[in-house]
Amino acid sequence: MIDLVDLVLRQTLVARVPGLANAQVGFQPPDDTWRSQVGGAAQGVFLNCCLVDLRENRRLRQGSRESGPSVAAGAPSHRRAPVQVRCLYLLSAWNGARDSPQVAATEQEHALLGAVIGALVAAGPLVPAAVLTPQQLARVPVPLQEGPLPVELLPADGFTKLAEFWGTMGRPAAWKPVVPVTVTVPVLEAEPAAGRIVRSVTTRYGLLADGSPAGDPLEIRLTPS
Repeated sequence: MIDLVDLVLRQTLVARVPGLANAQVGFQPPDDTWRSQVGGAAQGVFLNCCLVDLRENRRLRQGSRESGPSVAAGAPSHRRAPVQVRCLYLLSAWNGARDSPQVAATEQEHALLGAVIGALVAAGPLVPAAVLTPQQLARVPVPLQEGPLPVELLPADGFTKLAEFWGTMGRPAAWKPVVPVTVTVPVLEAEPAAGRIVRSVTTRYGLLADGSPAGDPLEIRLTPS
């Protein structure tokens, strides 16, 4: 489920940000290993999409139930509304080059962040079917193929633990701006097993004496018209 969000987010950005390739988007933490990979690259600006938090969005669920398609002819299914998980990513830009009189490396990073923001604003809710290939889409559960997966971009209070985040990423490094992005995805439950359709209800009444039935019981059968 979370790998689906990674895939859709990557493909949405690659499709909408000019010059951004699959190989330039990574989801590992931006630690020493990531910095070494970027620093060893010949050229290009890389986008790191680090997943930093997972939480249930209970406001979207509220314990309600929903009806689904029939699991058998004339037998509709009923299930709990799915749990909605908020996946919080911090997006940061990393240049393989360094600032010099010939290369404005930091400005190139800023340009990528701006393009990413514009792409996500234009995309709105993420729709897997809109950006995935048929082979990729085949891995996505049918109820999620058309989405949409809601996106929250750049919250007003930002990411309040940014100092702690960079403090856990290895050797001291320059502070980098991030674009907080939250994508909400439902957790689908297994399809309920189909049972037999109830077509009538029978109630039996009788008198009991010493633990034994007395006389023939009265039977009432109710059959919906």
